Amino acid sequence: MNGERKIILFLDFDGTLSPIAKDPSDAILPPNVKLWLQNLSKKDNVRIGIVTGRALSDIKRKVGLKNIVYAANHGMEVFYNGKYLLRKGCAYKRPLQMLAKELIGSLSDISGVVVESKGLSVAVHYRKVNTKLRATVKKIVKKLATPCMKKYNLQLTTGKMVLEIRPAKLWNKGKAVLWMWKKLGRRYMPVYVGDDITDEDAFKALRPYGITIRTGRRKDSHAEYFVKSIKNIVGVMAMFH
Repeated sequence: MNGERKIILFLDFDGTLSPIAKDPSDAILPPNVKLWLQNLSKKDNVRIGIVTGRALSDIKRKVGLKNIVYAANHGMEVFYNGKYLLRKGCAYKRPLQMLAKELIGSLSDISGVVVESKGLSVAVHYRKVNTKLRATVKKIVKKLATPCMKKYNLQLTTGKMVLEIRPAKLWNKGKAVLWMWKKLGRRYMPVYVGDDITDEDAFKALRPYGITIRTGRRKDSHAEYFVKSIKNIVGVMAMFH
């Protein structure tokens, strides 16, 4: 790829930059990937945005690099160089925190469940749960979340072994990357790399304007290009040196 071309590179974290962990708190950014990001962030013709469902404090701690845009909670919080560029959905924090407490209490007897309160969303991870009990987890989450969703206009979404409750139709990764592209680098060609259902919004939004790459083939994906697995991301990364 032409080294003079200006690129704004959007990257998902879990399953893209970091291998998916059974417990989300155990996920790490591999040293070679961190070094690559660090070197890339110093280039004048490249801007980098990490777009994730993780909480802002969590993703900043996991990546630990400056001069990178952090778009947390599916882009509802955008943070760059020590300040917020965007914050959406703050009014939802209290009801979501209350729901998280209810879920923790109701799911505490099921081994392997991880309830993650992320401020602007609540995630219930069931990757470590016995396969026979996963349907029970989903049933409990739906039962507890439904009244809260109706009252506060929230939505229940799914991902890789995770259920998530967040503000309905307020914001998603697609809206977030379009906003960041226009705000931070309209002259930069957008490139998005992701692997999960929530990344589909970003693929759909950016496909007419740039390059969209999905880790793992999916027939109904909006991504234009595919790589076989997370190991192949290294090859994609080499394009941007």
